[in-house]
Parts: sequence; structure tokens; C-alpha cells
Amino acid sequence: MKTLISSRWHRIVTVPLSVLLMGAGLLFSGAASAQMTGSAHDFSSLNWNGYDEICVVCHTPHNAYSETEAGAGPGQLGPLWNRTLTAVNNFATYTSLTRVGSDIQATGFQADLSGVSKLCLSCHDGTIAIDSFGRDTNNDPIIGTTFVGAINANANIGEGSGLTGDLSNDHPVAFTFPDGTDSEIVGITANVVNGQTTPMPLFGTAQMECATCHDVHATATFGKLLRVDNTGSGLCLNCHIK
Repeated sequence: MKTLISSRWHRIVTVPLSVLLMGAGLLFSGAASAQMTGSAHDFSSLNWNGYDEICVVCHTPHNAYSETEAGAGPGQLGPLWNRTLTAVNNFATYTSLTRVGSDIQATGFQADLSGVSKLCLSCHDGTIAIDSFGRDTNNDPIIGTTFVGAINANANIGEGSGLTGDLSNDHPVAFTFPDGTDSEIVGITANVVNGQTTPMPLFGTAQMECATCHDVHATATFGKLLRVDNTGSGLCLNCHIK
């Protein structure tokens, strides 16, 4: 226990040490949001975000979405998730798996993708308004009207219509990363891509997702929230041995 003196009421207040530590943790969490300030995912000053906050577009401390409300499967939501997910469940994905002199050994491609990439596509597939977050006065999920294409015309990725979406001309995601048997792809260790310059995370069971190459929270990232500087194709060459 820690004893504090309240100057307002001129009395001694006894506070559990765990509460003090929790408060300190909240102060340190401010550093995380500071990393996003001014990044491509800092929407705090835009007119469709009425909260003037960075984190609230995706996360909330209270009344977070359930998997049912968000249209997700078990374990597929982000922490304290605050927005609905894309309704598209049958993406057309890139299918050219053979190249001259080598075969891509990746497996486990999914038309429905996984929760991790669906979190990104809840803004970027063009079917869910970017301001579809939070709840109204009846505690129902808010359905927004501002789409990501209005902010950046190039930000629609795999734009969907109804139950389908097109990712066929984009780098594949939601597949099992090669386990080192492909001589032109770097290996993996403990769910991490052993990048030639920078290690990059995998998700689930060695699944490559959008967040393998992009860091949504802009933690020491490069342009377009990339984890690796792509000057001279540096991001590509981090995984592909050429």
C-alpha cells in the first residue's frame, strides 16, 4: 500500500500500489500514441473523427465490439476493438505461385483471409466507412459515411462488392510463409521472418499478413507505414533473396 496526502480534502488517502503502477502504465502508453502523431494513421484532426483522438478509431477502453458484432471469428479481433470488420468473405487472391527457376513453397492461402488482415481491410477494402467506429446513444455500432477513398484515392485495397473482393493484383496475405525450403525466400524462426536487414512478424501459425510488412502503429516506420525502407526495393529484398 502507498499513502498519499490529498491537498484538496486535507486528508490522508491510502491507495493500493497496484493502482499507482497502473496509472504509471497509462502515462507510458502516451509514448505509444506519440509514435502515431503525424503518421498516415493519425486521424485526430480530421472532421469525421469527432473525438480529436488517435486511438479511438480502432480501439476503445469501454464497450468494445464483440466478435459477433464485428463479424469476426474466434480470436480475430484486435485488442478492445472499436469498429466493424469488412463484410467481404470471399476475396479473389493472387494466384501465380510459380516463377522461372523456382517454385514458391507457400501454402494455406485463404479466400476469407484471417482476422489480422481483416482488421486492415475494415478500412481499406472500400466497403466499410472509415468512420464506422464507436457506438450511438442506443449502444448500437455506428455506421459511418466517409470512405477511405475520400481521404486517399489509392488507399482502396481489394475493394469489395457484396461478398467478394479483389486482391488478385496485390501481394498475397493470409498464407503460411515458406519454412526455409525455398532457396529464394529467407527462412523463419519463432514466427518471425529472418529478414536480410530487419526481422518481420508473422501471425497465427506462421501466417504472412498485411502487418508483416506494415506497422499500423508507426513504430519507427518508413513511408506508407512500412517496416523496412523500400529504397532500392529494400522491403522486397528483405524477404526475397535475389
